[in-house]
Amino acid sequence: MRADTKTISIEAPPAKVLAFLREPENLPRWAVGFAKAVRRDANGWYVKTNEGEIPVAIEADEKTGVVDFRMRPAPGVEVVAASRVIPRGGASEYTFTQFQPPGMPDAAFQQSVKAVEHEFNVLKAILEVECPL
Repeated sequence: MRADTKTISIEAPPAKVLAFLREPENLPRWAVGFAKAVRRDANGWYVKTNEGEIPVAIEADEKTGVVDFRMRPAPGVEVVAASRVIPRGGASEYTFTQFQPPGMPDAAFQQSVKAVEHEFNVLKAILEVECPL
């Protein structure tokens, strides 16, 4: 199984970064290549992607900075994207690791890797820029 890890510096306090990432409603705001929309029902959260709708759970721990995204794209298949917000003074380093699940073509995984690079730029802009409105 292949993996890809990316890290980005974000000039925002770790608590702010973690609070933003832990909310499923924020996924379409920053994970623009992955999440087109989210909804919640009695069974949990669902993310609408280009491939359809998939269940997702976000497990976050303020003490360690861990934010894990657990997705079930097919029955019996769980995919985890592991991430962590690391304090850097009053700012943050955000590390995100994604894994190539069995059956995912290499080209699709490379596309996902490239999408995360763009999503990191979106995340950084959202968290660093204070809108006066």
